[in-house]
Order: sequence, then C-alpha cells, then structure tokens
Amino acid sequence: DMEDISEEEGDTDGMSTEEAESGVTQLPGNTTLSVDMNETAWMIWGTNLYIAWAVVNVALIIARSSSISIDQYWKLVVFTNVGVWQLCTRGPKISSLLGSKNATMPTGSSTNQPKGARVSPSKTKTKKMPARKKDFKPTAGNTTVKVSKVEDPNMNKNGDTLPSWLPTSSTDTMQVRSHGYLTTKQKVPSPGELYECVAVDCFVSDTRFSEFATRVRLPPGFFEDESGNASSFANGKERPWKSPDVFIASIAIPTEAPRFGQSSDDGAGLTFVGYFKMKEETRRILCHITAEGYDPDSGATIDSETDVQKRIVNGVRLWERYCKEAPDDPTFQARFKLLPSANLEELGCPSYIAKYNGKPVLIKRNRVTGFFDDYPSLNVMEFDISLHPFPYLFKQAMSYLSDYFDKAVTTFGFVIEGRSDDELPEVVIGAMKACYPDPKFIVSGEEFFAGTCPKSTPPDSA
Repeated sequence: DMEDISEEEGDTDGMSTEEAESGVTQLPGNTTLSVDMNETAWMIWGTNLYIAWAVVNVALIIARSSSISIDQYWKLVVFTNVGVWQLCTRGPKISSLLGSKNATMPTGSSTNQPKGARVSPSKTKTKKMPARKKDFKPTAGNTTVKVSKVEDPNMNKNGDTLPSWLPTSSTDTMQVRSHGYLTTKQKVPSPGELYECVAVDCFVSDTRFSEFATRVRLPPGFFEDESGNASSFANGKERPWKSPDVFIASIAIPTEAPRFGQSSDDGAGLTFVGYFKMKEETRRILCHITAEGYDPDSGATIDSETDVQKRIVNGVRLWERYCKEAPDDPTFQARFKLLPSANLEELGCPSYIAKYNGKPVLIKRNRVTGFFDDYPSLNVMEFDISLHPFPYLFKQAMSYLSDYFDKAVTTFGFVIEGRSDDELPEVVIGAMKACYPDPKFIVSGEEFFAGTCPKSTPPDSA
C-alpha cells in the first residue's frame, strides 16, 4: 500500500474602506485591479523572473570557467547579488501608481497596469444575486448534477452545465485486504459499502475549504429520524453506537504547478466532497454488535453463513471502533485510506502517473493531510483529505492532469486499514464517482459558500 508521499501594512490611500479591506479596486470598464497588501511586489515577476535567474546563473558559470582571477570572480558575485537584490525589492506603492482617488486607467488595457499588481478581467455574471447574510448555508450537492450513467447530460433543472456524479459500487472496482491478508497478501473486491452516497459537491477555490458539516445544509432525509434528531433511536432511547448517520469525506487536490524548493500546505485547487448516509444493513449490524450480552469472540455473527471474504461485520466493528477512538488518537486516525482511480489510460497519461491508478493512499499525517472531526450534535463525522502538502513530484503530476479534468471520470473510495483477521476483510465506508469536472463549468467555492453563484443557488433560497 502507498503511504502519503509522504507584516507590513500596505498604503490604502486612494481606495475606499471596502477596497482597502478586500485588496480589490474596480477600474473603469470590465477590469478589476486586485492587489494583495501583504504580498511582495516584485519589480521582475512571472516568467521574466525565471529568465533573469537563469541568465545570472549562466553568467556566473561562464565567469568562473574563464581566465579571471578568484578575486575578480568574487567581486562579480557580490555585484551580481546586489543587482538581483535591487531588482527584487518592493515596487512603488499602489497609491502612487493610482495617482489619486480619482485616477483612471485605460479600459481593458493590461500593458498599462502597474507592476507588482495582479490584473484580471472581472467575471461575467448572468444573474444579479442579492447580498447574503453572514449565516448563509448552501444546500449540499448544489454544485453538481446526479446522473444515472456517465454519458448522461450534466445539466441541472435550470439548464446550467455542472460536473456530474453517480452512485457507484465498490464491489466491482475496489480491491481491499482480504481475510487472512497478513499471511496470503491477497486482496479481494470489497464486500460492499457501509454508507451510500447521496450528494456530491465539486468546486474550485483559491484556498482549501474544510469542515463542510458546519458550512452546508443537510436535508432532514439524511438522518434516521426525518426531523434530523441527532440522537434518536428506537422508542426515543439514546442510540448505543458511536457511528454517525452521516459521513462526509472531501479531497482537496492542488492544481497549480509547484515551485521547486518551495512547499505549501494550501493554495488553489479542486475539491470533491461526498455526503454519505448510513445503509440499513450497517444499522442492523450495529444494533446486533452493540446489544447487551453480545460476545464478539463467540464465533456466532449475524452473517456467519456468508463466505468469509464477503462478510461485513468485521468492517462494521472496525468502523465503530474508529469512530470512538480516532478523534482522540492520531495513531489510530492514521489508518484512514483513500482509494482513488480514474480513466488515466483513456486520457493517455504517462506510465509514471498511470501506474499509481487504483493504489490505496494511507493518510497518515494528523491535521496535515488528514482532518477527522466529530459533530455529535449534528450526528455527523467528517474526514477531510488535503493533498496540498504532498511532495513536489506529486503536485507536478496533478498539475499535468488538470489539463484533462474535462475528460476525467474519477472514483473515490474510503476505508479503514484492517491489521488483523478480526478486522478483515476491509469494507469500503463509502464510494463516489465524479464525471467531467470541466474547469469552464465548475463553481467557485468562495461564491458557493457566500451564496452569490446563480448556478449553485436556487432562486427560492435567495
């Protein structure tokens, strides 16, 4: 199995209070000037900075191999570094570039924009959305369209094109550790899933989002009790198990090309969020294994007559133990695995990427790559996976694959690693299949959670 590979304030003169707080200035026409007040404004930036760096290094190599003396060489090094430092110091203040509160700039002209500022065309909005309240929560699943087949049209009822998803079975597509794996090293198809996927969200964002249980509205139908009562059980009694009615899992995938020598635990990326509801079979087994007088060592189980490789009781017991212990035990939490697969062969991906297709990824680093949170009052547990801290080569591969997102069909499964026969065979917690997350149609995460995206916000919730 794979393991996860492994303040200075800006001058706000010349801007309104809102502009100063957001770092965004609206210019005439359809151009928005976006300035990060805490970001160094390089005099040389972008591709030109890399070219300058390469030229300097080539010049130093040539100088060292020439006939100049060692003293002259070090003088050259000193002068070169002073020159680079001068080129890379902070540029003019944005207020002086704008000139005054009433300064204007040519509409749509990028060549006349101030250096050190990022200029991007403002996004076209087809509908004007009202301002949202601070406590606004979008409905889970509004950023995608549920379909029956991969090739079905991915349009919502308003005619908006969005990424699609469909329920999937892990039995046919996901290999897990078998009963007896410690001696045989054999894997078998998962006996099933403990939860069924009922909604999926897919969005892009400038930074990673998490804690979706508190960010979205889950319909009452997600829960055992239609009223959404978190602790309801038969005859109003407290339920005897810890496993939640709803499990949420997310995967944050970096899409920016990495910079050599620089690591980042956050950044721009694509996020998939799956919302899973407990299956009735799982609930039935939980009732059995948490009943008074139950003896797991008696040899009699609820599915004892089933082929040992197709039993899910051990998987349910392991999941129940995980829900009890993992929130407070980072070592046990590190047994959470992601099972990803995609149509990489159809996309023509290089073999060095395709060879990892379908391989399990153990999410070992607590609060770095894996974030497991319990929300007892909501009857929800959530595991958020961040691939942003992964190594340079992995991010380079993800950057390469981002060009194929519009043709990708990706399946994600989640499982707790079994390490003894009483925890095997492993059983997939839940699985989801996401289809064609085309960047042209994906919703912005910032707009989704603010309620300002017409595609993901129905008019009746405005």
